[in-house]
Amino acid sequence: MSAAEGRPRCRWGGGGEAVLRARAEAAGYRRLLRARAAEVEALRGAVGALHRQLEGLRDRRSGELAKYQVR
Repeated sequence: MSAAEGRPRCRWGGGGEAVLRARAEAAGYRRLLRARAAEVEALRGAVGALHRQLEGLRDRRSGELAKYQVR
């Protein structure tokens, strides 16, 4: 029996190596997707913080403007 006969055959042809490569590639893409999703969430948090900071600055500006109008 040769080495090729001892290996299980893949029904799509090409053997299990192609399947293993495809699985490894898919796992790599899943890792990239998780990393990008984490980056997006971090950026959403940063955007939220910037919006809150902007609102605080607007509130402060409104207060200062009202103070000057009283004078």
